[in-house]
Amino acid sequence: MVSSKLYELFDTLPRQDIRQLKKAVASPFFNQRQHVEALLDYLIHCKFERKVLPEREEAFARLFPERRFDDHKLRLSMSLLLKVMEQYLIYQQVNAQEVNAQLALARAYRALKLPRHFKKSLTKAHQLQKNRGLRHAEYYQDAYALRLEEYRFHASQRRMEDLHLQPVQENLEAAFITAKLRQSCFALSHRAVYKTEYDLGMLPEMLSYIRRSNMLDLPSVAVYYYCYLALTQPEEHRHFEKFKALTLAHQALFPKDELRDLFLLATNFCIRQMNKGVKRFAREGLSIYREGLSNQVLLLNGQLSRFTYRNIVAKAIVARELDWAVDFVHQYKTKLEAQYRESTFCFNLAWLEYERKHYELALDLINRSAFSDLLLNLSAKTIAMKIYFELGAYELLYAHLEAMRNFINRKKIMTYHKTHYLNMIKFTKKLLDLPPVAPQQRARLKANILGSSAVAEKNWLLSQLP
Repeated sequence: MVSSKLYELFDTLPRQDIRQLKKAVASPFFNQRQHVEALLDYLIHCKFERKVLPEREEAFARLFPERRFDDHKLRLSMSLLLKVMEQYLIYQQVNAQEVNAQLALARAYRALKLPRHFKKSLTKAHQLQKNRGLRHAEYYQDAYALRLEEYRFHASQRRMEDLHLQPVQENLEAAFITAKLRQSCFALSHRAVYKTEYDLGMLPEMLSYIRRSNMLDLPSVAVYYYCYLALTQPEEHRHFEKFKALTLAHQALFPKDELRDLFLLATNFCIRQMNKGVKRFAREGLSIYREGLSNQVLLLNGQLSRFTYRNIVAKAIVARELDWAVDFVHQYKTKLEAQYRESTFCFNLAWLEYERKHYELALDLINRSAFSDLLLNLSAKTIAMKIYFELGAYELLYAHLEAMRNFINRKKIMTYHKTHYLNMIKFTKKLLDLPPVAPQQRARLKANILGSSAVAEKNWLLSQLP
């Protein structure tokens, strides 16, 4: 029973929603079968009172005490309860969108030919729309829908002088252009990572229209327009600077999930610039992350992604904001997902302590942590490798490199990562084998490292060969 879609949904719902759901299941509008209501009561009883998992036979006995167990009949009750729960979720989602709910009501009144009721509901919808504060693509889409409904009402009344079509056109255009630009930016960002080509259709003609019209006066259009330019002309840093400035200036105009996407578009741009060797983008990216932490836009359901957590530390290291980063990893430890919290915290703090040359602290954090994530484990072993080398603990280092090589060959690791780490181990061993004074051998090793396109910690290796 616990593997069913019904229980998976039930177990996910917050307690407040379950209380509201109980009212819905008890309502004849949603449900008229007593055994469906009894099944929900049984699930609630198991979860919140007995704190046990539900059992199929026990559930059936609660629903049909006079009958022998019938799995088909229980499945039917479960299916009916799931349907009621889904209807409740639809009802909840529709009513959460107040503008659309009022618009639907106005549409119903127009169909019923009740002009007074229609005008009142549409006026309320317009007021709700005005008070939203947001000015993203969906805002303009809703504004278009409201104006279109108004047009249809006046047309049905044959009041042709009241057909104000310009607002219909303007809102439709703003909605479409903003949404098209937004989707194009997401496609380009995805292409940069996964090397997937996308046909952006009419976008070139749209860009030309934007430049010769006043569409850039709309912040939603301007934000994505300059984001697009930054992604397609990354060497022109002024486009990114404009995109960043507009995003920070108009944060209040976007819903939180879309603002998070904009912040990630900006930080991913900074990462790509850093990978090209433009180090100043570490500070650019870090400033965006700081703003995202300050306004909590980087948090999803109160949690911070362990990948974002690590990216923030990485940028802080390049920017040499080490003390700030140490405070950050402590402050946001509790925001990490519970199953990854301890390992993510220990790794990032160890990384920072290594950068601060607190080698014993770093090694202690690495040695007392269990890194179940293979790549995190390899990163931790790499930090330990660099510490042993920098401390001159060469016997320990030889043993560590051999253990690391065996670990890599034993585990199922993607070929890309396997090659990079094995090459790193190979070059580190060659570093150790260099005679104290051997300029030609050092130059040859340096050239080999520079010529290798698949080696982890390339910069660190090169820094050992000044």
